[in-house]
Amino acid sequence: MRLAMLLVADGMMNILGVTPNATKAAEAFLGIELPESVSGFLVSMVTDPWVDADTILSTIAIEHTHLYRTVKRAHRLISELRPMNEIEHQDERDESLDWIGYFLTVVPTDSYGTGDDFSDIVQNPASPLPFLYRAGSAYLSLVEFAHRTLGSSDAWADSSDMIAFNAYDLALLADVDIRSVRNAMGPTGSKPIRSFKAFQSDADDERAYADPVDALDWLSGRRGFKCGRLDAQWVDAGISSTGSLAALGALAGMMFWLNGQTTEKMAEKLGWDIDQTRGWTRGKGMDAFAAKRVAEAAGLNPTTYSRQIAKLLKKEN
Repeated sequence: MRLAMLLVADGMMNILGVTPNATKAAEAFLGIELPESVSGFLVSMVTDPWVDADTILSTIAIEHTHLYRTVKRAHRLISELRPMNEIEHQDERDESLDWIGYFLTVVPTDSYGTGDDFSDIVQNPASPLPFLYRAGSAYLSLVEFAHRTLGSSDAWADSSDMIAFNAYDLALLADVDIRSVRNAMGPTGSKPIRSFKAFQSDADDERAYADPVDALDWLSGRRGFKCGRLDAQWVDAGISSTGSLAALGALAGMMFWLNGQTTEKMAEKLGWDIDQTRGWTRGKGMDAFAAKRVAEAAGLNPTTYSRQIAKLLKKEN
């Protein structure tokens, strides 16, 4: 963050030119007094092998900046992993992640004769700020999908609710190489994660989306996957307003997948085979009698869950 601010200060000073105002503006922006010996680009202060770069950087005041607040909020989002019902995903995007994306676009990366290349700071996906932006965005997509599933309409499985994750998102959520995700994705249904395109004209892999229910099922078996818990009371409160059988099936699965267990564990609890269990989480083979058993295994209210499924089945028939 401090190095990014130093680069922005360089851009600002060189736009203003060699004037007292340029120095004053940079000092006010960085919260430090610039040494008289500095000329040209300020960033040379931390690239000079004869100076203590860490000491200079540590003096730059970031704690009271908007940049610092947004980065700290994004870091808290993916490190504290609060229960999903406590996360206002749109607020997190508006007040944190989208601001970080904006800040990454305003940091100059051209070395302009200094002999140094700073493009990694904002362009390398593995660098701290770009990684935080991408990882936070992927996590919010996960949270948002859970929110959209609960209380969804009967068109849930056919709507934009399914546009949630691409291969890059899943790689970040699972903490695996993207090649592992691509090996698990395919449009024919022969792989663990079915994929689809938002538009038929989309030809490149980056625009292929993962079926989100398949994706959560797959993620639950990855050791690197971590998320905030899905609270049973919160789900119970939204069951009666959920108008999709497929969504109700997925919610039962999500009570396992997002709470540290897998489809295999769900099947074991139900005494079913994997295919029957996985089918239920996709809204297949559902009935009100079995619904009580599924709800009990998932930790949901059996009466509320079975009644809503009975109501939707009656409406469907």
